[in-house]
Amino acid sequence: MDENLRRKLRKVRDELLWLYQNSLGRPRVFALSSMERIGSVYRRPSDMCEPDKIMLYALVRGLRPERALEVGVRWGGSGRIIASAMEDNGTGKIVGLDPDTEPFRPRPSELHGRYQLVKGFSPQDVPTAAAALGGPIDFVLIDALHTHDAVFADFTAVLPFLAPGAHVLFHDTYHQGIDTAIREVMGANAGFVDCGILTRNPEIKLPVLYQGLRLLRYGDTEVDNKKLMREACERNGVKAPSFHPYYNNWDDWANGIGLGVKGDPPQDA
Repeated sequence: MDENLRRKLRKVRDELLWLYQNSLGRPRVFALSSMERIGSVYRRPSDMCEPDKIMLYALVRGLRPERALEVGVRWGGSGRIIASAMEDNGTGKIVGLDPDTEPFRPRPSELHGRYQLVKGFSPQDVPTAAAALGGPIDFVLIDALHTHDAVFADFTAVLPFLAPGAHVLFHDTYHQGIDTAIREVMGANAGFVDCGILTRNPEIKLPVLYQGLRLLRYGDTEVDNKKLMREACERNGVKAPSFHPYYNNWDDWANGIGLGVKGDPPQDA
């Protein structure tokens, strides 16, 4: 086939694909039965600002936790977001812990069978909530009382239940007391990597500030990326790559314009 004709056909194919993806193929983000339920971010009521809610959805969608604990529930907005992201992932369970369950708003259909609400106080009832997850916790959201003493107690209480590589997310970390509590617990317990404040939209209510998500990773400081790649391939039912150095410069687009790999793969690739 003539190269010019091949380019024209490829362009037509791409245009049709983009047309489908941007019209008929778009997810219905507010539909509970549709994939990509990021519309849960815009449900009310919620005390999180929009950037924080979007980040929360993205973190759960990307990290794919199997067992999540939410300390502090109130309206249920963040629980709805986490459950929706888990449903999009096709995996995961979340348990929420709060002494007052009356304000909880989400309907069962918005939680997709992935959320369990436990009535109790932190820190004393954290073991009960953790037990309901049936295994080590790989994602925690702490968003209860916004005082140094409360966050110090909440954070300390979840430590025995964290899985290696777990992520602990705090809300309202622009609050000076919460920042101090996080630093103190990290200083007394080795093995945490501070990923910092991920959202930079503080709510100023002097004498303190609110909003802001801060993420910590617990356990191994080095992430085994090849292990994650193998797991992703297994999850999608395909063979894992060989990780041969020949493929370090492999890229479909780069190969097509002569800037990728050169020559045929070696026999051991």
